[in-house]
Amino acid sequence: MKITLREMVLVAMLSAMAFAAKVVLSPITNVELVSLLLCVFTVVLGFRQGLLIAIIFTSITVLESAYYGPGDWIVMYYINWPLLSTLTRLLLSNDSSELKAATLLGLFGLLFDASGVAIKLLLFGPVYAYSYLISGIPFSIAHGLANFIIALFLFNPLCKILREAKQQFLSCSPKNH
Repeated sequence: MKITLREMVLVAMLSAMAFAAKVVLSPITNVELVSLLLCVFTVVLGFRQGLLIAIIFTSITVLESAYYGPGDWIVMYYINWPLLSTLTRLLLSNDSSELKAATLLGLFGLLFDASGVAIKLLLFGPVYAYSYLISGIPFSIAHGLANFIIALFLFNPLCKILREAKQQFLSCSPKNH
């Protein structure tokens, strides 16, 4: 299936929006909107576009490593964000309740570092991996709780706004001037 120019522009804009949301909230540890946005994008736009946005967002974030420095987090991001789009596709639909979305995103936030632990286990061994896991428990709890609360209040309103914007954006025709 071909992607139209309008769809490409939409995917690019939403990828940039997710990155901007990440940057704006980066001073607040483990409070983020990226999970919610990727979930909403996947529900409203479909799996293909949601996955594309997740991959493009991750790639933009990886480019940021030129400033912050690369690390094993890059592999974790390429696992986690596309995984969220996949889980969203499998578990949520257009009529999903905010409680169902909040539960998914809360668990996703709580378990976000699981792939990091697996990577650290492979690269650095069990002592480092388990110390990473244990030291990250308070951050994982905060991440899961923040995701849950944010999704509880914003999932359905954001889905509604994106549905309306999508209709206007994809259906409008160029004006003759």
